[in-house]
Amino acid sequence: MKFTFTDSAIEYILKQINKFDEIAYDIIIDYADGNSPYNENISSCHCQVYDKYRVLIVCKNDVNIKWSKYDKQVESNFGSVYFPSYYEMMFDKNNVFDYKDFTLNLKSEAGIIADQVQLIIKL
Repeated sequence: MKFTFTDSAIEYILKQINKFDEIAYDIIIDYADGNSPYNENISSCHCQVYDKYRVLIVCKNDVNIKWSKYDKQVESNFGSVYFPSYYEMMFDKNNVFDYKDFTLNLKSEAGIIADQVQLIIKL
């Protein structure tokens, strides 16, 4: 499995995190569930996936992250990303985060996975 960020997605994320050094934060790919950090919308149904995919940018020592949940790590063109292995089935072989039309989205060789991916920054 592979995650790639387009140039426009990287530019968008870097603008949002502003001056932070990349060694000071971790990137988490999350599918929001009842065990996800910084999840403000816990009442939605799992059958509605359009608002479940998230990219979290967090401090390396963030105490709100249950690292045992994010047990899978892969390299991307934007650095290491972490995600829960039990949600691996939610992704395809080649996953691409793109930013266009003022929206971060996730697509793959199969098509659009999520047309609106939340970017959550907790630095």
